[in-house]
Amino acid sequence: MRLAILQQSYGRFGGAERLFFSHYTQLKRMKKDVTAFYTGRISDGWAERLKGEDIQPMPSGISSNFRQFRHLMRFLSRLRDFDKILIHHHIEPILAYYISKLLGARTIWYSGSMFELPWQDVITGLDYRRISPTVGRTSTEFYGPLVSRLLLSNGLYRLTTKAAKAIDIATVRGYGKVLANSVFLSRFLARVYNLRKNPAVVYPGADPLFEQLSTEPQAKEQDYVLAVGSLVPLKNFESIIRAAAAVRSSKFVFVGDGQERNKLKDIATNLGVPVEFRGNFDQESDLARAYSECKFLVLLSLYETFGLTPVEAGLFSKPSIVTSNGGPQEVVLDGITGFVVNPVDHESIARKMNLLLDNEPLRRNMGQSARNKMMQDFTLEKSAMRLIDEIES
Repeated sequence: MRLAILQQSYGRFGGAERLFFSHYTQLKRMKKDVTAFYTGRISDGWAERLKGEDIQPMPSGISSNFRQFRHLMRFLSRLRDFDKILIHHHIEPILAYYISKLLGARTIWYSGSMFELPWQDVITGLDYRRISPTVGRTSTEFYGPLVSRLLLSNGLYRLTTKAAKAIDIATVRGYGKVLANSVFLSRFLARVYNLRKNPAVVYPGADPLFEQLSTEPQAKEQDYVLAVGSLVPLKNFESIIRAAAAVRSSKFVFVGDGQERNKLKDIATNLGVPVEFRGNFDQESDLARAYSECKFLVLLSLYETFGLTPVEAGLFSKPSIVTSNGGPQEVVLDGITGFVVNPVDHESIARKMNLLLDNEPLRRNMGQSARNKMMQDFTLEKSAMRLIDEIES
């Protein structure tokens, strides 16, 4: 079976992108005939690890000149040579529509979320332009600055989202199979797209480098609590700071960047919460060290379909405090490998933080249970085997 695996980065290199390359390299190790098509940013660490790999570029579905149109036609023609096509998380929506209509029977969508721009009315109720730091940049990369400005302008935005939703529904219903990264997302996709049955679930697995580094001698634990993700409203870092105002000790370290950085700095200063903003890491080994050094991880997203960071932290024997809104509660066992909380209940969150900070035996026991859980259920090998089983079935 010849397999094409496709992804286009939406303006950043995060968990979805790391999982794409993790799955690709694992499938290669399993001797599968797989070709990766990818466009977007790659971290320095992954760029080094992918040296020698023939990663193919992908076009957008909209062409502004004959050269781009010819590239698109050649790409679609080349996809016909593959027995199966796996759209891994996300590609440009118009391109996805073409693939769905031309090659839908052999196409599988492994979803980490729906196309979020037109679906914010059912996800958060917020304007996607306000909560996404990359929508403008990504739109410009795909469609050019003029078209992007028009599509996202106040005058046309409602029409843009309406058209995008119609295209997205038609695209998804044309796929031969849909897979989800969590039970939460599976149910959500079935409801939103009115699918005949809930999609099968393929849980993600951790980056194999994290698995390897977690078995080596660990850095000494430092006095900080870790949070990893984009500094955007959806990730709800503000709740971490407001809960931390009632925490008796410890510093908070935020790994990631985004539009809310300055706002979060101001809130932390006003509340007297010590927060260190480390920005984005280009080397996965730096993130692994942060997991190794921290006391525990906090993930309080307002909406999260899975949440790979508790898996990564768990590999380093760290418990997590995670949001009850979405898939993280499928990863973290409440009271055993961490705590599941209402992401806006600052008092409850603060109590859980203080409990883990004050009770070292509890923290270490939960951390060991977390590692056992992740090694049992969320390894990359297990994820890739489940993925290929669904592709081949």
